[in-house]
Amino acid sequence: MRDSYLILMIEFFRATIRLILFFVISLLTVTSISVGNFSLKIFNSRWAVIWKNLIMRIWAFIASWIIGLKIQVQGPKPDCPFLLVSNHLSYIDPLLFWRYLDATFVAKSEIKSWPFFGWGAREAGVLFINRELRKDVHRMNECISECISEDQGVILFPEGTSTKGDEVQPFNAPLLQYSIDANLPVHYAAISYKAPLPWKTHLDVCWWGEMSFFSHFWKLLKMPEFKAIITFGNKTISAQDRKILAEKLQKAVADQFTPVRSKSYHDYRRY
Repeated sequence: MRDSYLILMIEFFRATIRLILFFVISLLTVTSISVGNFSLKIFNSRWAVIWKNLIMRIWAFIASWIIGLKIQVQGPKPDCPFLLVSNHLSYIDPLLFWRYLDATFVAKSEIKSWPFFGWGAREAGVLFINRELRKDVHRMNECISECISEDQGVILFPEGTSTKGDEVQPFNAPLLQYSIDANLPVHYAAISYKAPLPWKTHLDVCWWGEMSFFSHFWKLLKMPEFKAIITFGNKTISAQDRKILAEKLQKAVADQFTPVRSKSYHDYRRY
């Protein structure tokens, strides 16, 4: 009984300290980017992008250390300019890529209204799409065209939502139209996670369904550490039809994806 109480206290203090540190470093990061966006764009908009990418890399490095995230990278990382697709498991996913790549993301418009995180995402140059408006796809493809440069790439999560990590879901094709119009082959990557209790990774790290963000993040901060694996593809993929391109990319990501949980484990039947 006493041991259980001690464990709960350790987890509480660990999560509290991490939450404070994460908020402080994130606030400093967003403030630094905001200053750069305001001042550097006056002279050269490219300088603002370079500054943003540098600050985001530093943030991702420190933030991953704060929350106990260990990252293993496999395969060659793409060089700018690039368009990259990946499967989507958690709100932690962008941190993985910002740690190693100069890039921005396409995200659902709902994130803009999230307290603090919405402001941070806007300042970091995240592109927001309203998935309920079909005509917004054309606008987003134009935004992707404007953002991809020698200084940064764009990353898509074409499954359209985060999943529990059983398998890679079919990819949505519309935002791949830029690749075809610009004749730019697409890079791909597969991400996976492993929690201290592997059979609970889909609950403790993956964020899906109707899970509450803040309660899930608090639970994640309690863990002593967890692991992420990024596997970059060793080739690019292209096609003249976006639906065919989406199918090829989904298969390539699925082929190198390590499921977060195996359906053969009887332990999972309890969750």
